Amino acid sequence: MKKIILFADTGIDDTIALIYALKNPEIDLIGVVSGYGNIDRGKTYRNVEYLLEIANRTDIPVIAGATRPLSGEEPVFFPEIHGVEGLGPIEPPIPEERYADRTNFSKLFNLIKNNRNELIIVNVGRCTSLAIAHYLSPEVMEDVKETYVMGGAFIEPGNATEVAEANFYGDPIAANYICQNVVNLTIIPLNVTRDALLTPNVVNLIDIRSDSPLEEIIKPILDFYYEVYQQLEPGIPGTPQHDLAALMAVLDISGLYEYKKREVKVAHKGNFSYGKSIADFRPGSSNCFGPKCTRIALEINQDIFVTSVFETLTNHR
Repeated sequence: MKKIILFADTGIDDTIALIYALKNPEIDLIGVVSGYGNIDRGKTYRNVEYLLEIANRTDIPVIAGATRPLSGEEPVFFPEIHGVEGLGPIEPPIPEERYADRTNFSKLFNLIKNNRNELIIVNVGRCTSLAIAHYLSPEVMEDVKETYVMGGAFIEPGNATEVAEANFYGDPIAANYICQNVVNLTIIPLNVTRDALLTPNVVNLIDIRSDSPLEEIIKPILDFYYEVYQQLEPGIPGTPQHDLAALMAVLDISGLYEYKKREVKVAHKGNFSYGKSIADFRPGSSNCFGPKCTRIALEINQDIFVTSVFETLTNHR
């Protein structure tokens, strides 16, 4: 069983990843770090608390993450994509103000120290909270077994700008720090998450088998997400599950991904390349070695992805 701490900015695709983690018997979710990103931190924290409450998993600790990028600039949110509250049409009956003034990285560090060399971090939002954790206590963070990050786009268009993916663009200083300094790092970029699609037919089949309050929110939020994506990318056959794709990489599902290893940098100065993920994929380049070498997913088997998601989300754990 994989012991995981999920770093999230809990919008729609983060929510699906969280539900998958709660329902997959191979995952032991031992904590969630909730920071700004799709929406502000108060709402992301509130959303995690709400989801864990309806899942009857309030035993899982929630840790308050960052409120803004390392640059100190005001973050840009995306209510038009994830809804005003971050959960599409759903309005959690908990005021976000309850979570406005919290900081508890010590709780994160205690979780890591109590599970030394066993914990896997999966970061599916901005890299800010993860970078801060490494700044605050590099000795403790050395005890993390592996780190997975959803972010970047390699030889692939971005989704925040022409060249930059949203998580890296939201805090490229933090993203570059993580890519340059964290060992045993795997990046799951837009190259594969754009193709990690759930079609309306698959969502309807999952909904037919839902029998709990947690499972019953899957269809309304993904229906909302689908309508958004029809405006963003007209004709797309389903909704890209960016964050779920990153979480599933932890499970080493046979045939799901093909990887290459490269050193990765993230542009954090200038205008046109701001947030762009950079690695050497020129002809003749090859896999790298050493502590700065990052594993990057570049191909996904969509059939394997959909089968695994369907089996897990319809498994009444």
